[in-house]
Amino acid sequence: MSKPKLAIIGAGFSGIFLAQELQEFFEVKIFEKSRGSGGRMSTRYAGNFTFDHGAQYFNAESKDFKKFIDPFIASEDVSCWKGNVISFKNNGADSSRRSEESYFVGSPKMNSLCKKLAGNLDISLNSEVAPISPKKSDGWHLKDKNGNHLGVYDFIISTAPIAQTKNLFSTQITNDWEVEIASMLPSFVTMIGFNHRLSLDWIAGEVEHGPIKLISFNSSKPGRDKNTSCFVIISKESWAKDHLEEEISTVEKILVKNFEDLTGILCDKADYISTHRWRYALSKNSKKIEPFFDKALRLGATGDWVLGSRIEDVWLAAKKLSDLLKTQI
Repeated sequence: MSKPKLAIIGAGFSGIFLAQELQEFFEVKIFEKSRGSGGRMSTRYAGNFTFDHGAQYFNAESKDFKKFIDPFIASEDVSCWKGNVISFKNNGADSSRRSEESYFVGSPKMNSLCKKLAGNLDISLNSEVAPISPKKSDGWHLKDKNGNHLGVYDFIISTAPIAQTKNLFSTQITNDWEVEIASMLPSFVTMIGFNHRLSLDWIAGEVEHGPIKLISFNSSKPGRDKNTSCFVIISKESWAKDHLEEEISTVEKILVKNFEDLTGILCDKADYISTHRWRYALSKNSKKIEPFFDKALRLGATGDWVLGSRIEDVWLAAKKLSDLLKTQI
């Protein structure tokens, strides 16, 4: 007996985990509009520089998530990132160190965990799925944005950002979908690279005032190139919302200048500087809700709008949907 066909939209952590969990029960195909997998656990490559330009780290608090990541710790696809975290105040003139912090990161890059999970999966990159048309007698006929046929599927699950998911399903969902209350906040990420090693006694800095939320010394993470110095600067969501449509070059100048003022590290000799705009960076929905699934239509969705934006929250939400889907066959 053939397995039902499942299309998963989005090759971030949620989509890849769902596909891995469900491939025993479904014939799974993942469609990803970007050129690589990982979503916000992805890695930016620029010459000899690499930047974790989305999630900087994750924790494992629940028993189930700890059990999930244990094999990846054993295989060294996940490592422990330890060091001092600075609290920057008053443009860097007043800063204090907290006790040593410890986080989990992908190793040697943040996308290593997703790459390991995606190893045997069928993923179509650079494939942007168009809003779905009414279901036919033989299933859902998916097309890409250019009208190319992507196949016929029994189930569709979207793990894309919530605004994109709502657009994909807009003509099919007529009931009061609880996800309407969820919304996302933006962020800017500036990446700075030097072709030499800087010796610092901190791995990250949290910023109290100004446009920057966090400075990550990316090169201090396990497995990274120790001959370069890579920094990831993450803006505050509120500041990004107010400057969302400004030119990237303008945003970049502000963030770089603030980074210099805070750290004393001048960027006029930096070998690489680039800024990325995340329109859907963080869920501001404080109410925890369930993943969406319509049994009649066989449409589902999950993401950081369900339980929260932490990597562990995203995994827990995806696992809930996975467990539900296993009951549908």
